[in-house]
Amino acid sequence: MNLRTFTLTGWIMVAVAVLFLLSLGFCAITAPGREARKVDAAVAAANGKTQTVDTAAREAAADERLADALSTATTKQELSNAVANLPDARPSNRRLALACERLRQQGTDTALVPVCGGSPRPAEAGAGR
Repeated sequence: MNLRTFTLTGWIMVAVAVLFLLSLGFCAITAPGREARKVDAAVAAANGKTQTVDTAAREAAADERLADALSTATTKQELSNAVANLPDARPSNRRLALACERLRQQGTDTALVPVCGGSPRPAEAGAGR
């Protein structure tokens, strides 16, 4: 086969085939880059959405912490005011008995509490013998 025997149509077909193969090669070479750019764009969009959600959650948590702090401060002030308004008189026997019973139920040794029937100083009782 001699190259001079090719007709114009044959040369055009060879040129079209070469162009087709070159375009396929170009697409094959650049396809991973295009795919990587698509993946990078998708990752960037997902990161942006995550950051937006995260920022909103942090702001909501900060608002809740502020509300809790204000509520706690208000409660402390109310309790402080309630205690400040109590009279300085000695509690009733009924209240003392209730307090002693609560101590016993908690497992506290009331032997050292004189109001609950204990001795004020058990060490002195043993030293006097």
